[in-house]
Amino acid sequence: MAQTDLTTEPAMAAFTRSLPDGLINLHSSHPAPLSPIELTEIVDFKPAQRQLILSQDYAPLAGSETLRRAIVDAHYTTAKAEDIITSCGAQEALFVTMQALLNKDDQVICLTPAFEPLYRQAQMAGAQLSTVPLLADQQWRIDWPALEKAVNTQTRLLIINFPHNPTGCHISEQELIKLVDLCRQHNCWLLSDEVFRGLEHQSNQRLSAAVDLYDKAISIAVMSKAYGMPAIRLGWIACRHAQLRQKMQTVKRHLSICGSRLDENTAIEILPHSETIFKHHRRQLTHNRSMLADCLLQLSHLQCHLPEAGATCFAQLRSATKTVNISGEDYAGQLAQQQGILVYPETCFVTDIPGFRLSIADATMAKHYAKLVIE
Repeated sequence: MAQTDLTTEPAMAAFTRSLPDGLINLHSSHPAPLSPIELTEIVDFKPAQRQLILSQDYAPLAGSETLRRAIVDAHYTTAKAEDIITSCGAQEALFVTMQALLNKDDQVICLTPAFEPLYRQAQMAGAQLSTVPLLADQQWRIDWPALEKAVNTQTRLLIINFPHNPTGCHISEQELIKLVDLCRQHNCWLLSDEVFRGLEHQSNQRLSAAVDLYDKAISIAVMSKAYGMPAIRLGWIACRHAQLRQKMQTVKRHLSICGSRLDENTAIEILPHSETIFKHHRRQLTHNRSMLADCLLQLSHLQCHLPEAGATCFAQLRSATKTVNISGEDYAGQLAQQQGILVYPETCFVTDIPGFRLSIADATMAKHYAKLVIE
């Protein structure tokens, strides 16, 4: 297991450290959480269930058997309950996976732009990182020639994230199978960050879970993103290799040890209603996407491929405007100071394409889209 350096400040924290408080959130990657009334209309919490939810005992290290069965029933076809390890959110799941799987100088490939921990946590585990940028001028499609050149017999791990954060792009089932075949050809692991799976704007575009397609695939998911429930600090790892799962549990013993029994029992009641919750969020995201499309017609300095999935897209700064020489980081900083709006720039997503992540998470955001300009 590699030595880990935890002294590097995450880019999002570094960016916001000098900004004023009380900024308008136009950056969220998860849909607007259900209100208590909306949630109880979907999930009928019976008195007996409330007793379970209020349990104050420790949860098992890997998560309760009931919870892991509920996760499998909601998300997987090949993976079994024994293949699930729960975590305190998705970042712990990523950390546990990277520390258990990677050794110093292992070769890892990551598609970019990327959610920073996908890249940094592999780096912190001692791996040698290479990036393959998605094609911004082709609606963020995979650069297959570049990827096929990058992945070879020395590659330990390929990291993917579809539906994609921050761009909102998506791939087809055929492309996912092509990624799996590429990994199988070179006998490398595939880490699939699937935290937005379920938020495809067209429900028939949902991909198979990678863990169901390939025995060396690891799927990671969480309650905070597709479910829009960040108050439930529960994520999980789906992995079909018993020996690797044992290493993961060893790492987890140095971290949270176990999850919250309250969160677990709440999730057990919610997971059977996954499709209803995803459908609710899809309606809102589709509405918000349409509102953003209308606003973008008036924002000629921004170029944006509207998202196909998830709650975010990546707004690029057009080069043929007065912003030609400004970075996304400077632009986002000025937005915060002048308009009181918080978005995260390209430096938070391991890319040098000038722009920022923009959210369609909440209809209340729409009235602020017109303010995405600086003096």
